[in-house]
Order: sequence, then C-alpha cells, then structure tokens
Amino acid sequence: MLEQIRKQARSSIVLLLFGFIIFVFVFSFGAGSVGFRTGGCGTSNAAAIVNGETVTLTDFNFVRNLELQQLMQRRKQGQPIRKEEKLQLNIRVLDQLIDQRLLSQTANGLGLRVTDEERKEDIRSQSWFLDKDGNFDFKRYKNIVQWHFKTSMKEYEEFHRQQMLIGRMADIIQATARVTEEELQQAYAMRETKVNLEYVNLGFNIFKIGFTPSDEEIDAFEKENLDRVEEFYNSHDSRFHKPKKVEVAHVFWRVENEWSEDQVTDKRERAELTLDDLDKGEDFVEQAKDYSEDVDTREKYGELGTMTMETMTARWGAPFAEAAIALEEGKHSKVVRSDKGFHVIKCLKVIPAVDRKLDEVKREIARELLVDDQANAKVEAEADRLLSGMKEGKTLEELIEKDKPPPAEIEKPDEPAPLSPASLIRARKTGPVARMAGFIPQLGLDKDLARAAFELTEDKPIPDKVWKVSGPMGGDSYVVFRLIEQIPPDMSKFDEVKAGLSEQMLSVRRQRQLTSWLERKRSASTIEVNEQLRAGLDPLAVGPRQNR
Repeated sequence: MLEQIRKQARSSIVLLLFGFIIFVFVFSFGAGSVGFRTGGCGTSNAAAIVNGETVTLTDFNFVRNLELQQLMQRRKQGQPIRKEEKLQLNIRVLDQLIDQRLLSQTANGLGLRVTDEERKEDIRSQSWFLDKDGNFDFKRYKNIVQWHFKTSMKEYEEFHRQQMLIGRMADIIQATARVTEEELQQAYAMRETKVNLEYVNLGFNIFKIGFTPSDEEIDAFEKENLDRVEEFYNSHDSRFHKPKKVEVAHVFWRVENEWSEDQVTDKRERAELTLDDLDKGEDFVEQAKDYSEDVDTREKYGELGTMTMETMTARWGAPFAEAAIALEEGKHSKVVRSDKGFHVIKCLKVIPAVDRKLDEVKREIARELLVDDQANAKVEAEADRLLSGMKEGKTLEELIEKDKPPPAEIEKPDEPAPLSPASLIRARKTGPVARMAGFIPQLGLDKDLARAAFELTEDKPIPDKVWKVSGPMGGDSYVVFRLIEQIPPDMSKFDEVKAGLSEQMLSVRRQRQLTSWLERKRSASTIEVNEQLRAGLDPLAVGPRQNR
C-alpha cells in the first residue's frame, strides 16, 4: 500500500515524506522503543494496543497529517476535504499502523534480524540519497534526514533497519505464492477475448431538459419531503458551509534544525529588515523576488495561492496559518516563526466563509430534488423500454431512430430544432474491447457491468438488466447494451506476454496472500483501538476504552 503511494507521488519531497511514514510506523515497534508503553486506549496517548504493545496517538497524528497533506496536494487549489474523507483517512491510517505492528511482532518472534552491513548497503542504494551520477552522497543523506525527516541519522538508521525487517517478514509470508502454466493460459485467454457492443448511455441530466416545475409543485414537494430536504442539506456540508479562505504571499527565510542559535538569529534579523522595509512602504513583490528563500514561489513574487486555515496548517504549520487567516486584505504580518523558518506574510485577497442555514436553502433543495425525481423516472422508463425492445429482436439504433423528432421545417432553415432528450440520445458501438483493463471505457468503470458484458454469448447477447453507472466526473447514467460479436484470443501471441503476465499475476497473488495472513493474524490477536479515531473525531481527543 505504501509502495503504491510512493509510485503515485509526483515530487521527490513527497516521496521523502511518504517514505518516512514507514519509518514512523516501525519506530514504535520494538520493545524498549518509544512506542512500547503500557496503558490502554483510555490513556492520553494511545491510538491502539496490539498484543499489549501501544501504537501511540502521537505516531497516529504524525502519519495522518502527512497523508492529509498529500491528499490536499492532489486537490484543486482551495478545494475542501469532506468529513467522510477524513473518516476514511483515520480508519486507513489506524489499520496500516496495526498491520505494521503485527508484522514487526511476528518478525521479532521468529528471530529475524537485519545486520548493520545489510542496513548500510540498503541505505546507500536509496535513490533520494544519490547524486546525479548515481553515487551515494553523504552530505545529501545528512541534509535529507535532518531537514526533511527531522530526526538524527542514528534514529533514521534504526528506522530503516525496522523497515527492512518488516519487508523481510512480508517476503516470507508471500514466498509460497505460485502461478501455474495452465493458470497463465486461462488468464491470457480470458484477458484477450474481446467483445464488440452496441450501447446507449442515457445521461441522467439529459432528462432534465424541458422540465421546469411550478411554484405550486415546489411548495407541495417541500411540504411532503421535509426529511429528504434536511438529509440532503446535512449530507452536502461542503456546499452550504465553506471555510474562510485567503490568497496569500510570503517572503521566506529557511531555518534547519541543526543550525546554531547565531545562524537562526541571522535569519530572524533578515526577516526583520524586510518587515521594516515593508512598513516604510517598500513593494512586497520586490522584497519576495529579491530576498525570499522559497525557490518554488520566489519567481511568482511569493504567491502561495488561495488556502483555507486547514490547508495552511498542513503545509506551513499552525503559527503561519493563524497569522495569515487574521490578516486584512492588502495588509502584511509581523515576522512569523514556523517549523520551517521565518515568514512575512501578505494577504492578497479574502474570501469570506459561507454558512447558509437550512431555512435559506430549503426551497432551492426541494426544487433540485423534484427535478431529479422527475428525470430519474423518465430515464428509468426509457432504459426499460430499450431493453424490452432489444429482447423483442430490435437493435438499439432502430429503437432510438423511431423516436427522433422531425427535422426543422424547410421554410425555417435558420431555426434550430428544439432540444429534447430523444434528440440527444445516440446508439454507439464500443469496437473490440479486451477484458484486460477490468472495465469497458465507453460504459464506465463498473467492473460488474464489464463482467456481465464478457459473459454474453451469441445465444444470449442481451444482459438481464439495465445498468446504472457513475461517471468519472460525477453524475449517474443508465447504460443499455447488447453483444454484436465476440472475438476469440490469438493464442499464438501467448509466449510474447507470458513473462509479464506471470509477474502481474504473481504480484496480485502475493498481495492477496499477505492480506489473508494479516486477516488471520488480526483475528488471533488482542487488538484494542481508540474508537474515537474510527468515528472520525479529532485525533487529539481520547475516549474510553473500547475492545474490538
């Protein structure tokens, strides 16, 4: 799972941060380490207890905040993170920590060890410690460990030893995974069998065209569906409640952990000089361009974009966020000290918070739900009509063309035909599609739909039902399809792809084997969790003991 995160990371710094998640996991695994403490989940610093060993709340918060930061970086600027996403993040981090602890405990119980020489060689092979020629760079290694990991080399090296130990334990668990020749051939045949489908995608929004409910209809719907209106309001928190945002810029002076007091004082004095110049009317843009040590924003005059309090806290820390959010538009801050250094911050724009009460939006919600209900009824009826028509032997193209509106009158050539749902529906063909991807791109990402499509035969070319799918950009639609042809695999090309296919299947089988082992290990272990974390509450809150 962490390896997938590592592959998806876009920058070397994100790679480093998420690599460090592993080290935080294993830092608290061994007896005598910071995480080997007594107490229960009712104590002040317990996220979970695994067979008597504590996963600390401190470690949980650290890993959660790193993953939260990565999640924010993948978002569009200023886009908030929903409550349910934070809940899922809590659960995922807690489960990962528990799984890592189970692996570590088992490795220690079997007497597995990683020697100093093995650890040294592995560290020297890590890509982020190598120079441009591919050689280990001790200075780079030291700076990364102390600045980005914010720890000593001695602690890091112990972290790395534990990471290797857990990896070794996982390899032992996965070592018996095998893939036979017959399984490879069956998988290739299944993967390369292609289907060509005729389909219609009935977009939900298409059937909203032409429906404008009257005031009386909206009033009646609101009165009869108050519970639905309130439920919609509560489940769309980010739509009706938006936090305050500020567009900010900064002039930044970097400070590293190992620096002396004199070095830190020098940077503070430089920041004070810039503050003094700004107070005298100097241009913030010129100060940022000439003096800022934030290489990512210096050429953009220090501009950091639009951020919420939460986003700024994750990126720059609480002192920065508190100072920035309090600024008036056009004003600059005093010198602010963060974990990364010193800042002078300017507020370029303030976007006030949005807090729309239920009474303000009830009618808006009622109208939206009423239109949705009408559209859903129409699209379901149309989908059922098309499916029934195909079962009677008609093609989708025949069924749709029959209902097309007539073209515009000849005597009014410049007047477009009126829009209607029927005028926007088209029967299309997928072309030959293989099972390889696990879904059919034209029909959406629904794997059950793809499975049903590949189970169709010449004797049974029509599925039993209409499929409701969600689009990649949101919005539901109904898909109706039938098999046109099924194309058998070209087995003569099997040998060309055999090695790669074997590697893919073995990787999946190894992961399943590890997952199965962890599930069995969990069921045989005594695991106590802080249930407030699973409930999505503030990670700093600690509740009563609860057993799982």
